[in-house]
Amino acid sequence: MSTNAIPLRNIPTEVVTIAEAIARHTGLSLTDVYRLALASGVLVEATKITPDREGTSAGLDGAYLAKALRRHLGSAIDLLLAYGEHPASSALAHPPSARATGSEDAHPLMPDEESPFDSALGDDLESLGIGLGLSQS
Repeated sequence: MSTNAIPLRNIPTEVVTIAEAIARHTGLSLTDVYRLALASGVLVEATKITPDREGTSAGLDGAYLAKALRRHLGSAIDLLLAYGEHPASSALAHPPSARATGSEDAHPLMPDEESPFDSALGDDLESLGIGLGLSQS
């Protein structure tokens, strides 16, 4: 484990508020919430890079990374499925013949009303991994 201190600057207020709510709800310290979020977020970020010549992502074998992600993302995947937001849920709900007609909206899962959150918040949460893997603590 690294002993180098890593400053956390410019964390959006919304993210800090969510982290504090998670800490209150789970009984974890805010430091523990951020530590879990960072661990989950780093694993997610490892999936976004192209595998190297050895077939590893960020030095991790694909099978190992998948197993680690399953533990961290299981509850998030369940939530996406429950609300019909999982990328595969659209494909499963609409067979290729139904999608080929072009009769559906371009974004059938997007609500008509504007999101109450800044659109950058989702990106920030994803990069921090807030809320992922907390049930495993």
